[in-house]
Amino acid sequence: MMASEEAVAATMQGSRQAPAAQRVAIVLEALTHPELGPLAIDDGVFAIGRTEQPFAGYPPEVVGELSRRHARIFMENGDAWLADLDSKNGTTVNGTPVRQAAVRLHEGDEVDFARVLAYRVRLQAAAASASTPPARLASLSLTPERAELGLETIVVSSFPFLISKVDDTFARYRDKEPHQVGYLSRRHAHIFIKGGLPWIEDLGSTNGTFIGAARLDEHAHALEDGDVVAFGGHHFVYRVGLQWEAPPEQAPEPTVTRFRSAAAAPAATEDADHTTFVDAAGSFLDIFCVDRAAAQEDEINPAEAPPAGAAQQASKQPRGKVALMAAGLLDALGAAGEADQARLRRWIMVLSGLVLAAVLAVHLAGAPQRRLQALLDSGEVVAASTLAAERLARDPDNAELRALGTEALLRAELPPWMAQVKARRFGPAAQTVARMRGLSRNNADAAPLVAEIAWVGEVEQFVAARGGADAPVRNPAEQARIQRILRQWQDEQQAHQRASATIAAYVPAFRDTYAQVASDLRKLALAGGSNGSDQ
Repeated sequence: MMASEEAVAATMQGSRQAPAAQRVAIVLEALTHPELGPLAIDDGVFAIGRTEQPFAGYPPEVVGELSRRHARIFMENGDAWLADLDSKNGTTVNGTPVRQAAVRLHEGDEVDFARVLAYRVRLQAAAASASTPPARLASLSLTPERAELGLETIVVSSFPFLISKVDDTFARYRDKEPHQVGYLSRRHAHIFIKGGLPWIEDLGSTNGTFIGAARLDEHAHALEDGDVVAFGGHHFVYRVGLQWEAPPEQAPEPTVTRFRSAAAAPAATEDADHTTFVDAAGSFLDIFCVDRAAAQEDEINPAEAPPAGAAQQASKQPRGKVALMAAGLLDALGAAGEADQARLRRWIMVLSGLVLAAVLAVHLAGAPQRRLQALLDSGEVVAASTLAAERLARDPDNAELRALGTEALLRAELPPWMAQVKARRFGPAAQTVARMRGLSRNNADAAPLVAEIAWVGEVEQFVAARGGADAPVRNPAEQARIQRILRQWQDEQQAHQRASATIAAYVPAFRDTYAQVASDLRKLALAGGSNGSDQ
């Protein structure tokens, strides 16, 4: 677990043990695209991503910057939380980026996904269900498909349940099967309750999660009794069993960890000596903390996809992807002759080489972005800004480079510019703006933000030169200049506000600078802008 995650876990330990608060529903009021309407969230976990509902139904130009697995909103002990899933274009709450740790949501917070979808958070008591479900899930069992492997049955009675190679449920097999455990990820998958039913979601694991022979994509999938699930390949393969019970008068909130004793689990059908009872489930706070180093620790399983059935699995040895492709082509083409098979193998090797070259080209193409992200993460923002400008000169249409370059530019240059303006050192401030213009020459995302910064600087320089925003108007030329500034503000007010909000998302302290210029504009309107209004 990363340091930031340890801090989150430590600070939240108390809240997990507290009694569950009243259930709340979350409503996200659309700010950037009000025509899309509000989002009402009453489930334990809500997925944000361009292929998730309702986002998949939005116009492509609205959701194009969202990642497939962008973020999650979830409930934990009655509180609403937001976690970014290491998305490409980021998530902010009140202008502050959400990184490894989850952020608690409060009434009135402004959340922004990929700088294209902004919402206002509204929290309200969840409406009571009109009907009581006929039964609720008492426990979920994972019974190994291959008894000869010595795996134990897993009985889960608390949710969410995290599949992890570092948890004792799977780590206990490390001495006997180190590679098989290594094929699991630290945050491999999780099983959670949604609408009273169990769902499973892969968490971007290296070697995948499977239902039958199908590898899960970025979406969660409902689990049914009898499903066969596999984690990381052929070894950890289990059959799902669902045990239901009649609901009590008031069922516990499904997104709050429940504690049950081992005796309460359906042990009558299980051998207690070969069963792992999971009484304390994982936490969404732990599950949705991003660990960028986790994937680097995972071993790559050369034959990750499990066969459709256990009988096939017992009779076949794992094979690499190239060997599987070759065998499939040979069977399909009926190449029985040795010469035909040799010739086909040569073609397959050539094809494999081309595929490998394409993969290598994609990897190398993404190297600048990875280098930029590493520089940003380490705080080397000046170096990141320079590198981004160099790369964008060659590839100005690269959206990921533009986003990283914009972040690097603002984080590197804006704080000194704000200090210069505050100290009324407008000469150095103008030089900083000129440098920003040069660095953003090939960055279509950053250029309008730099123009906004320059305009704010010019207004503040004019205010300082006349002795303050509320100083008396001295001559007609000054009166004309004030009215010109106010017209620029009024005619493009929404554009100014959007640009300033975007800048503040990268450098939150810019809000103070923006508030100061807005105050000065109101004073200018009162002092001499006869055509101005109180903004």
